[in-house]
Amino acid sequence: MNLDLLMALVMQLPYDMGPLPEWLDAMEWVLNMVYAFAVNGFLILILLGFIIYTTGLSDSFSKLLVIGGVALYFVGPTLANFLANSAGLGLLSIESAQSTWYALFGIYETQMVALMVTIGDIVVAICILLGAILYFTPSSGDLKSRGYSLIVRALIFAPILAFLQVAPWI
Repeated sequence: MNLDLLMALVMQLPYDMGPLPEWLDAMEWVLNMVYAFAVNGFLILILLGFIIYTTGLSDSFSKLLVIGGVALYFVGPTLANFLANSAGLGLLSIESAQSTWYALFGIYETQMVALMVTIGDIVVAICILLGAILYFTPSSGDLKSRGYSLIVRALIFAPILAFLQVAPWI
């Protein structure tokens, strides 16, 4: 009997759930950021993963960043557009994603990639230098293997950075 009374009271309440404009603006902003990361920001994740791999800090985290960047490149734009369509926002454009990126970071994604490439160059140079110092230190075999590892990792990452340095002019 109490349940019937509660249902009767609930049925009399006016309940109009229209679209909230603040919610749609926030959803559009978030989806534009996801689209911007998927279109251009994936390279930042991949570069960050390679930088961490080169230093030898965390191999599993660096692999996670690289795999996440590649997955974001393939799945991200489709998923962001699907979610935007589901929310009734229409298809996302590259221009709106770039303006949202610039509003958040204050720097365009191409400039951020160039900054990451420069940081990668610095990390490669430091790793080669430290690896040579450790490799030629005659005190321990452990230092020699660590130095060899740093040099090899830096030489693996160096051609990728060289390509990214030359790619804008190709």
